[in-house]
Amino acid sequence: MKYRIAQYVIDTTRFRITSGDAAVPAEPKVFDLLVYLIRHRDRVLSRDELFREVWDGREVSDATLSNHVKSARKILGDNGELQKTILTIRGRGYQFVAPVDEIPDAPPDAGNEDIPEPLSVAPPLAGPALAGPAVPAPRRLLATAIALLFAVLIGWYAFASLRPRPPWDVPYIVVVPFDVSGDARDAWTPFADQVTREVIRNLRKISGLRVVPATSAFAFRDDKSRDHIRRQLPDVRFVLDGAVSVSAGNALRITAELEDLNTGLVVWDDAYEGRTDDTNLFAMQSGIAAAVSDSLKVAILAEERRALDAFPTANLNAYEAYVAGRFELGRISHESLPRAIALFDKAIALDPKFFDAYIARSDAYRQLFAYFEPPVEMLQKVVDSLAQARQLRPDSAEAWSSLGLTYVMAWRWKDAWTALNMARRRDPTLAQTELGFALYYSGLGEADKVKRALADAERLDPLDTEMADWGNWALFMVGENQAAREWADKRMRQHPDIGPVFSGASVGAYIAGDHETAIRLAQRGVELDASSVALIMLAQAYGYAGQREKVLPLLERAATVGTYTCPYESAVAYLSIGEPERAMDLLDEAVAKRSNCLVFLRNDPRLAPIRQHPRYAILLSRVGLDDVSVASYKK
Repeated sequence: MKYRIAQYVIDTTRFRITSGDAAVPAEPKVFDLLVYLIRHRDRVLSRDELFREVWDGREVSDATLSNHVKSARKILGDNGELQKTILTIRGRGYQFVAPVDEIPDAPPDAGNEDIPEPLSVAPPLAGPALAGPAVPAPRRLLATAIALLFAVLIGWYAFASLRPRPPWDVPYIVVVPFDVSGDARDAWTPFADQVTREVIRNLRKISGLRVVPATSAFAFRDDKSRDHIRRQLPDVRFVLDGAVSVSAGNALRITAELEDLNTGLVVWDDAYEGRTDDTNLFAMQSGIAAAVSDSLKVAILAEERRALDAFPTANLNAYEAYVAGRFELGRISHESLPRAIALFDKAIALDPKFFDAYIARSDAYRQLFAYFEPPVEMLQKVVDSLAQARQLRPDSAEAWSSLGLTYVMAWRWKDAWTALNMARRRDPTLAQTELGFALYYSGLGEADKVKRALADAERLDPLDTEMADWGNWALFMVGENQAAREWADKRMRQHPDIGPVFSGASVGAYIAGDHETAIRLAQRGVELDASSVALIMLAQAYGYAGQREKVLPLLERAATVGTYTCPYESAVAYLSIGEPERAMDLLDEAVAKRSNCLVFLRNDPRLAPIRQHPRYAILLSRVGLDDVSVASYKK
């Protein structure tokens, strides 16, 4: 069988692709993938099916599949932005969408096999008296070729008319936090913030759009100037801004407008009216997403339309508690996170099927686990909350992603690998998943894979603060000192008010021997965030700079802050002043408390003085980072 797509002919018998008289090179698996997509072009093909059928069930990465799809598109003159041949259905898989002419194999005596027979041939007229004059073979072949070319052109024109190319290829949009107009601004800010999140989430359900996640979008809360947006996100073309107004009787009005940064013109604007105590507010939010998509001439698939029409909950009291909880979660402090959890518990009690509340509660527990409380006390709460979420939606990429990142930080390596891959297969657009992979590979010492995962995470969620902090650590822990410092410099420019970014940058500086810069950055970290970790980072900077007298007072001060004091980083501070036995005792304590910093135990350059200590090998084994264990993990 041969398949013709525009000027390309794919010959499945001779395993070759041609364009006119020229052969088009294709790797065997790319060829197999392309043929399978064409043969099953009537439906969307999931990643799992492609892994099973094209790779015979062998374990390959999602990146491998993505690269093969990219190569297949390139062979046919397409790319990931146009998607005129292979369409990516976000969270579902791929579908071949270009017009295809099937050319049956010619019989053995058909002559020149490169000239296809027409698909429909009129039956010969019976009897010599009815037969017309014989048409010479060259003229017959020429007529056939002209007819086929005409058919291809008509088919391609019809395809183009059905799928008009938008004026902007894969529009890239940032939704900045909506303002509150009118009275009671503070009271309605949490509600306006949630309207913003819902609009972002609805837009991200539309596969033809690229939308900045909420974690990055909220970086513009205090500065929505277009110049600032251009500096922070130079690739973004469209800004969706809006305002929320609530008046007497819970009357709600949402105004929104979409601006093209390249021209400074408003592409679309509209106003929506409803009530805060009616579920029509969800229809307003999905209506904004649909209108934005329509204004950019991006089609919404049927399943995406169904997703837009789905309400997060029918219980508005539960939603009210959830909105308040999201606001507390956004504060990310030792005081606000327990308040957020209590509000999410209330929302779940009012609506036990409120999936978003389970995910948000899990995020709150995970933040406590990562930064504020002894991890051993929080780990099971994170896992249990995510298990409840997965009972409602077993295929949720969000739940698997959060679980995977949690397992990495708890050094449950095999569980982490499984969860992260489950998340990536279900939705390859979650930066949290790629951050999880970056930390996983950093723990195992795979520097190139750390860099690739962080590059993907940055592309997906460029201003996420959690990624800004952990990405720096993941890089310098595998010896990528220059990359780590470049990463940290960029993040400090992006987040000039986020203390952990400066504290982490100080570590990279003193590892590189730049002690003056390390102290300055660590001091700035304490000014912005006087947490126990920030104080310990400053103690380390002084210790490695030779100012030993300043180390112990800072460690004593860190112990009085009232939040979890990381024994691992305290151990490094003691190493900076030449006390390896005290450091080993603290590392034992870190294992007992299940410190997330232990993911770096195998490769942390700061631990060089104790690598030959007899207790160090035991620690590696307890954390699952000894040579035998690491050799058994997926890489």
